[in-house]
Amino acid sequence: MTVTNQPGFNLITCPLVVSPVNTIGTVLNNASGAFTGNIVYFYNNATGLYSEDNALPVGTGKGKTSNANGWALGGTNVLSPGTACWFENRLGTNVVVTFVGSVLTGPVTNNLVAGFNLVGSMLPMTGDLITNSVSSFTNYNLGDGIYVYDPVTGYANGTYLTDTSVGTKGQHTGYNGNWGSTGDPILPYVYSGFWYNNRVGITVNWVENQ
Repeated sequence: MTVTNQPGFNLITCPLVVSPVNTIGTVLNNASGAFTGNIVYFYNNATGLYSEDNALPVGTGKGKTSNANGWALGGTNVLSPGTACWFENRLGTNVVVTFVGSVLTGPVTNNLVAGFNLVGSMLPMTGDLITNSVSSFTNYNLGDGIYVYDPVTGYANGTYLTDTSVGTKGQHTGYNGNWGSTGDPILPYVYSGFWYNNRVGITVNWVENQ
């Protein structure tokens, strides 16, 4: 699967199981220097802080790419299926990544805990996150929000799960159609990550199967 990271920030995920492990040092191995100059950032839901690793050239003040996998801090952050991270492309031109691995067999569940979750589909999927053939949110909280990011246009308007019995959108049935005035959230690319804001705190189970 080929992923194009445009200049600037890209919110990416790897919906494949990579051998031997889905660390950045394996998924984005920089032994050849192909990613030199770029940085990845992982969000920690528990602390609200980011951890980063960089492939910046020697002498930039951000570390050295002396590790065998080309990442200054060892490339140990894990980009497992269902997890997303920021890829900061600082080169000014597109950076193409090829993910190689196997697709999970379902059903698989991504547990979206209280607060912000930086996530992606655990299976190769695009389109409507709610009404597609592989994805199902088995539970949800009224007031939860989803935020999709595009490297060119930035954040799309957040889509919030609203009460079906109130508001200006009228009466709806089921989960589809309840995401406020902007409609169901759309995942534009197979490798796109997004934010899920669990505002109530009851874990949301995002189940996928194909």
